[in-house]
Amino acid sequence: MSSNVITVISKIVENSDLVKYYRNDSQYVVRLVNDDGSYAGAGETVTFNINGVFYERTTNESGYAKLNINLQPGDYIITADYGGCKVSNNITVKSVLSANDLTMSYKDGSTFNANLVDGQGNPLANAVITFNINGVFYNRSTNSSGVAKLNINLMSGKYIITSSYNDCNIANTIQIN
Repeated sequence: MSSNVITVISKIVENSDLVKYYRNDSQYVVRLVNDDGSYAGAGETVTFNINGVFYERTTNESGYAKLNINLQPGDYIITADYGGCKVSNNITVKSVLSANDLTMSYKDGSTFNANLVDGQGNPLANAVITFNINGVFYNRSTNSSGVAKLNINLMSGKYIITSSYNDCNIANTIQIN
């Protein structure tokens, strides 16, 4: 009795999960393989599906196909489809903007602070963050640590504050006792 070893080669390789900051240049990349195991050349079409939206991209001369990821912060699953072979990976888009809820006493001098980082996670100085609280908009620049501060001088109550930068928006609660 003899046996043979069969090796199944995926047609889509060099794919991996992607963690990126909002609006940085990171791309989701796959490499395509021909039936004989060699890398595909230029002009092969791969279909990407992310959140039910389909994108077609063609390979370069080395068999790589790339998709720019321009999604809001959150977690996603991307599927690449080529020649009947499908692979899926996780995409995590991290927010460049962060802040914590604020609980304070009436007129105690507290500030609401929002933190801003660049596409590599480093503090972003001298950028303008827009705050919206009670329908009033305030623009504040970030300091060298990437922090923009807004003085809070409101009556007792609970408020929602929205912080915005480059189409990235976050919402927090301010509780004044």
